[in-house]
Amino acid sequence: MKKIGLLGLGFVILGLSACQTTPRQYNGVTGYQIENQTADTVTLAYTLAGRANQQLDANKLQRACQKVLGANKTYKISVLSINEIANPAAIPDEQYGVQLGHSRTSVGLSNTQSVNSSENYATRQALETRPSTLHVVRYTCS
Repeated sequence: MKKIGLLGLGFVILGLSACQTTPRQYNGVTGYQIENQTADTVTLAYTLAGRANQQLDANKLQRACQKVLGANKTYKISVLSINEIANPAAIPDEQYGVQLGHSRTSVGLSNTQSVNSSENYATRQALETRPSTLHVVRYTCS
């Protein structure tokens, strides 16, 4: 019985560790970029999704330092700047409608589903939602 309990605890720990987010290189939307690196310090720019969870963000910054400089110690983080930028992935590529002269008025067709469609339109729109702003944190690890 004790072995089953330990095995179950092992699976829970494995599942929780698999769900942790790891720092990743910049992919055009989020991630970290190396700006300057020496043997024992590095300056990084980390683009984070616009949410207010300072502890989670601090952990991400620390893990990015450990990924670049080595995972054997905890690094001192000095924040240089925090900027808020527009999310390029949240801006739609296609513009529906017709622009009328120099006004802001536009006329277009709705892109809602038909009555006979089996597609779940609201779910598809919810899955395509992205934050409108991102935070770029420039910091130094030493």
